[in-house]
Amino acid sequence: MQDKIVLVTGANGGLGNAFVQVLLEQKAKKIYAAARDIGSLAHLKDISNIELLELDITDITSIKAAREKASDIDVLINNAGVNSNSRVFDGDFIDLQVNYKGTASLCKSYFEYAKEHKLQIINISSIVALCNLPLMAKYSISKSALHSFTQALRAELKAYGSEVYEVFAGPIDTRLTEGVDMPKADPIDVAKKVLKDVKAGEFDIFPDVFAQMIKERLASEPKMVEADFSMSIVG
Repeated sequence: MQDKIVLVTGANGGLGNAFVQVLLEQKAKKIYAAARDIGSLAHLKDISNIELLELDITDITSIKAAREKASDIDVLINNAGVNSNSRVFDGDFIDLQVNYKGTASLCKSYFEYAKEHKLQIINISSIVALCNLPLMAKYSISKSALHSFTQALRAELKAYGSEVYEVFAGPIDTRLTEGVDMPKADPIDVAKKVLKDVKAGEFDIFPDVFAQMIKERLASEPKMVEADFSMSIVG
């Protein structure tokens, strides 16, 4: 990422902050660090090559304003997301509104730009996009929608030289996995792995041990993975 201009959404979260730190290490030319609450990015405000960006990806007006400011990017890291930890009929549809619709809306704002510039888009999805974890069914559904959207966007932009990557992450030690009792990957390790695989041209990225294990199992025993995941709501 040396000398590249990068926009990171959800830069105040555990993984978003990790991306910012790794991009600084890799000497990115400029980093747009975006979050709904710009005050949550105060720890970055004195770093010369970071520009703080107020952005709510569920608000079209906010997207338009951010798009006008971040008009020169080489890389878009769609990291902003939520996990309501909701089962299939619990709560509302905030997961879909943020993880799918919000990400898609931001990508749409850069769609014509991506046709004229070789833009790299990195969508942070989840391994549960490939097999629903019923304990967080709505999060899984939203990431499945993001997965399908990512495939469509990749096809749309391929002819123009822009690249679309998808990250199928397992549990990462961030706020999104609070209360999940299982081993979790370090956000810095995940960010480094993602950027390494982007450099290598790996469009489907499984950045941690758990994600890689589930990928292998889905190839050989998909129904067993579904059965194991269903145990999350037993009892």
